[in-house]
Amino acid sequence: MTNLDDLELELRKLPGVRAAGFTERDDVLLVQVHVAGDPQAGAVPLQATRIACRHSDKPVTLEVVRWRVAEIAAPQPTDTVVPVPAPTGEVPAGAARERRVRLLAVLTFPDTDELEVHLTFEGRRIIGRASASDGALGVVEAAVDGLRAFVDHLELTPAWARELEVEPDREQPMVACQLTTADGAHRTGIATGASAIEAAARATLHALNRVLAPRLAEAAGTA
Repeated sequence: MTNLDDLELELRKLPGVRAAGFTERDDVLLVQVHVAGDPQAGAVPLQATRIACRHSDKPVTLEVVRWRVAEIAAPQPTDTVVPVPAPTGEVPAGAARERRVRLLAVLTFPDTDELEVHLTFEGRRIIGRASASDGALGVVEAAVDGLRAFVDHLELTPAWARELEVEPDREQPMVACQLTTADGAHRTGIATGASAIEAAARATLHALNRVLAPRLAEAAGTA
């Protein structure tokens, strides 16, 4: 029997490894390793494969996701999530790239254990809801709940979500998440935010916006 907790702990000790995720499909253990730009990270694929094989009683498939370092401006200090202005005006022809769902806010209500993710698309605003006690995964679930208002028959299952370790000089939390589609494909997103819950919502959109773009454009055209 595979102990995924022990496997994750050992994988995260490898140089440059920031996170690891696992999925079992067709009697195969799928291992996804997120690697930052560490100079020693070139040997990670081989080392990670060997570690996974030692821990797993099933065949192993490894996927390495390499991060690119980008400078991110620090946000203004705030006690709440800063709403993002909704897009206004006409969408020009050929600007399909701009037809994306935008995050407005992420709100939590501890007294009722509720969490809300506020989203907007083409001037339409919706709210997705989930349990606040589920943490980052609850944010992903709430975001998917909201996205179903924009895209009919959206079959997505949140697999995991977790806050990642960041460099000491980076003030913004970073969250990675993974969702599984109806055909078993995996969509992974990573994002930062003013808070961990905002980062989780942005990571969900990062994972899904590109794949949802054609369906969103179709929905906007038939509205």
